[in-house]
Amino acid sequence: MRIHFFGEVRHLILLSAILLMGLITATQVQAGSTTSANTEPNNTRDSEQEPGFLPEDNPGSIIEELEKDAQRKDYLFQFPGVDKMLKPWYDLKTDLYERHGARFGISYTIFYQKASDHVGPEDDAASYDLNIDGAWTCRGRGTGSPTTLGFAVLRRDSLRTDIPPLTLFTQIGSLYSTGAGYSEADASLSELWLQQKFRNNFGDFGFRMGNIFPITAYNYFPFKNFRTDFVDFNHVSNATIPLPDYGLGAFVMYRPRPNVYLRLGAHDANAEVGKFGFDNWEGELFTIFEAGFDPGFMPREPGRPPFGDIHVSIWHQDELDEAGDDDGWGIAGAAMQRFGRFTPFLRYGYADGGANGPTPAKHMANVGLVIDGIFGQANDRIGVGYTWSDPADQALDDQSTIDAYYRVQVTPEIAVSPTLQVIFDPVRNPDEDTVYVWGIRSRIEF
Repeated sequence: MRIHFFGEVRHLILLSAILLMGLITATQVQAGSTTSANTEPNNTRDSEQEPGFLPEDNPGSIIEELEKDAQRKDYLFQFPGVDKMLKPWYDLKTDLYERHGARFGISYTIFYQKASDHVGPEDDAASYDLNIDGAWTCRGRGTGSPTTLGFAVLRRDSLRTDIPPLTLFTQIGSLYSTGAGYSEADASLSELWLQQKFRNNFGDFGFRMGNIFPITAYNYFPFKNFRTDFVDFNHVSNATIPLPDYGLGAFVMYRPRPNVYLRLGAHDANAEVGKFGFDNWEGELFTIFEAGFDPGFMPREPGRPPFGDIHVSIWHQDELDEAGDDDGWGIAGAAMQRFGRFTPFLRYGYADGGANGPTPAKHMANVGLVIDGIFGQANDRIGVGYTWSDPADQALDDQSTIDAYYRVQVTPEIAVSPTLQVIFDPVRNPDEDTVYVWGIRSRIEF
């Protein structure tokens, strides 16, 4: 009889989350009394992003994308008349934020990939991603205990090719996707959640519940936004953590100190974009616990993501009857630290599962470097990552992959990124030692 340690403690994890939620609620009055003096009307965005509370919002999350898109950017040029044309739009957004605490943004991303070899009928793929993000701080704005409602609407489809980049890996024999996030999905309300933060003498508390995208909540990695940074599945997510799709879930977070965080979460393991709330609910759960800290090699900037992060994630997923996946558990860790323009990173993951397990890889090791400020332009970035993967199906050989991109901020609204992936010994393409996948990504946000 198979016994999985984390399967036995799943209910303990959930009970701990419920107890922590109760503690958060019990301290709400005290939290309000300790922060009520900080109620100046002219608050900036940084006053809502409490110092040290990140990385609650991973790159690609609603709040993070709104923050990044609102920042001033270095760029190559601007088309004549565009600033004047867009000024009423930006004035409207500023007015909504200053008067009501509401923010929203729209982005449209196109991504194309072409492979040097294929085992299936297709060797290229393209798709678009239309995304509308919004966040409304409806209570406690400018205090240590804000209440925020977040939502996202998306539409994705292939673009003049038979398949989207998400599934191109099936045609070239790779272990995992070369274009994570670039799929096909009807227009849908992908996220709708309520978030509450509390600050008191015991530290910072918070919870989020509703329709959530778990990839943007766990396994912190500052370059995982597939719209702006790496695009392969292992960098966007983790080949040894079966983080679910958009769907029902909740997490609680506690910071006993500004540079230390603990997080517990539970999510619908069968979640699927386009199926909202309980539409896909089968009672099968993905649960996760994380602990991490900022080593503090560089001083923090209040309200901004940390320059360094070291964390460990422990997860469990129930057996999925309809999908035919066995239950499984795993552990993963990561370390990254920014030094000026340079950010090296190191990540590892282990998953206890076989060919029918919840993850494509049993072991994963990932190392890389990201360099900002290319040619003196602050928003331009080069990223290179190398990943070694040991497949969960032990009948397959190991696979190694290099993923690289160069992001250029062309105008204040438009960024263009050529990408390149080199796949060594693709596991389901034994006739090829190396497959090259080049791509081009263009994103406009306003």
